[in-house]
Amino acid sequence: MPIQAKKRPIIQNGLGFVYNEEMFKDHIVENFYEIADPKTLLKLVKPFELDGRKYIVFDTETHPHYTSSHLVPKTVVRRWVGSGKTAIPQDYPFEISIFDGTNAYAIYDSLENNFAKFKQLAPLFEDPTIDKIAHNTKFDMHMFANAGLSIKGRLHDTVVLAKLVDENRGTYTLLDVARKLSKGVTKFEYMVDNYKQINRVHDYREIPKQLLSTYANADVQNCYYLFMNDYPKLKQDDLEALYLNECELMVALYAMERYGMKIDSTYEMDLKTTLQKLCDEAEEAVYAEAGVMFNMNSTQQLFKVLTDLGVNSTIIPKTEKGNPCLDKDVLGTLAECYNISIVNKILEYKKNFKLLGTYANGIYSQRDAEYCVHSSINQTEATTGRMSITKPALQTLPKTDTRIRSCFIPDNDYSLWFMDLDQIEYRLFAHYAQAKGLLEAINNNFDIHSATAAILFHKDIKDVTDEERAKAKTTNFALIYGQGNEHTATMLKMSMTETIAFKNNYFAQIPEARPFIATVHEVIKMRAFVKNFYGRRRRLARHDSYKAPNALIQGCAADYIKHKLVDMFKYISYHGLKTKLINIVHDEVVLMVHKDEHDHIPVLRWLLSDFTSFRCKITAGVAKGLPHWGKKEEVSTLDFQEPKDKAYLQYDVFNGNVFNIYKE
Repeated sequence: MPIQAKKRPIIQNGLGFVYNEEMFKDHIVENFYEIADPKTLLKLVKPFELDGRKYIVFDTETHPHYTSSHLVPKTVVRRWVGSGKTAIPQDYPFEISIFDGTNAYAIYDSLENNFAKFKQLAPLFEDPTIDKIAHNTKFDMHMFANAGLSIKGRLHDTVVLAKLVDENRGTYTLLDVARKLSKGVTKFEYMVDNYKQINRVHDYREIPKQLLSTYANADVQNCYYLFMNDYPKLKQDDLEALYLNECELMVALYAMERYGMKIDSTYEMDLKTTLQKLCDEAEEAVYAEAGVMFNMNSTQQLFKVLTDLGVNSTIIPKTEKGNPCLDKDVLGTLAECYNISIVNKILEYKKNFKLLGTYANGIYSQRDAEYCVHSSINQTEATTGRMSITKPALQTLPKTDTRIRSCFIPDNDYSLWFMDLDQIEYRLFAHYAQAKGLLEAINNNFDIHSATAAILFHKDIKDVTDEERAKAKTTNFALIYGQGNEHTATMLKMSMTETIAFKNNYFAQIPEARPFIATVHEVIKMRAFVKNFYGRRRRLARHDSYKAPNALIQGCAADYIKHKLVDMFKYISYHGLKTKLINIVHDEVVLMVHKDEHDHIPVLRWLLSDFTSFRCKITAGVAKGLPHWGKKEEVSTLDFQEPKDKAYLQYDVFNGNVFNIYKE
């Protein structure tokens, strides 16, 4: 029975649509149906055709089931809707909607029924001749797997599609995209949102069925319109191959999320106790020096403490409104440049507080019943194509302080291995700029930043100091990222005059760099976009042309990794290996290698590397966990081994085998 509203709403025009049971008949959509019998649904669905292929669009409505992540069993991977502290966990589907190009159908089932109705839809979802389309497909894949269901046939994702076709869309939610479609239907989304707010509903099962069915059917219809609008543009813009790789990558990332990363149950208490002690000690040290307790997160209170201790207020920057600015960057500058004692103590406290709260508590709170965490890997986060990781955010784990990384361990009979691409972005810079000296240094196996320093400081590479290498590295990335002189001066710890002179010397010693940057800027001004090696475009306004070198290089690096991950996944799957890809953190691939399969590591290293496609080789270093992620040993004796059998490249990632991971 639907929850009764606190007050009687009426249906309004515009964005103010509100659900009213009596008046809802005026909003019935003729081609939307709710079907109780799965056999009837199978008879009704007639997949639409496009370019000789058959398609259906599908979506799931889901709900939380377990009261804690700690109760989630191995066969279920919890996903989240929303972000941050307001994110709502989702464990199982209770509704599936399907659109066949003409009609939309909604069908309901439950865990209590062991998803018997959904399982009868197997002839449709396991038909490899029918392509399946969804919006944020990886989420729905997990919900299908949680219910014991499988999908065979090529999978499409309209989030990936929309991002690839127009990388500058402000948002990729189905609601926001549908608003701009000529046939998009959005009013039911507003009705659902208003119903949730008025009735304080978080579980979609509590929404009236007639509203939810119509809302769900509108979603799959909107997804269809988006697909039909954007899919033809792939061919027009020569993006078909890149889109296929993104869809194959989606399956590989799904598998990585499904496996997850195991965490050490015996390490939790020691880690949290240690960090709590450090937090308490750091906090006491701050208050002892201040002579008073205060809120360290309050800018006004902190400013007063600093000035009371004699800190010159003129070195503290002001906001546009004239208020003191004491954010993370300012505190870092005060500590580094002025060595203010209490600021150092505050930063120490904040560091340990974040290690404890964000990481130690955050990671262990999200582990499942098997002490495994299953992050979400987002392949469409950045306009350049780079990926991100959330719930938990494993991409932001501290590198120098390895206490958090030390909680990640391998399964029994496995070991953790890490393959980190060697300075890929700067190697691609050398490739695009055709910088002869840098290309020669790379192909002779020299460290690229040390080689740059040797060129800048007119030294033999073996005589380059750590400080000189650091300055060369800072300048390398400042140029790639289009960093301004002021920011570069801060990073180099030089005056503005010294910084400009240093950059001019860089351009003089590496003469190919300036023409490359100027050419990329000119390309933006002439045609408004750059296109990388893999065909990904980045469109920019003329005044944003300074972003173009980074868009070109970082985008190419992102697509490089995405293509290599697909190759590695296909190789592992084709050979039926027990070894697993379990994470990708920036340019580092994390693998869990079975004890009997170490002979495949040189092949996997070769697959992540490239010796022919670019003007310089791109290689991956290899390290082994001892035994955890926090302590790694570089393995310099391991070689590269090209696989003789190339049949793995033809492996069909859409064959449904990934749905057997941890399947009972």
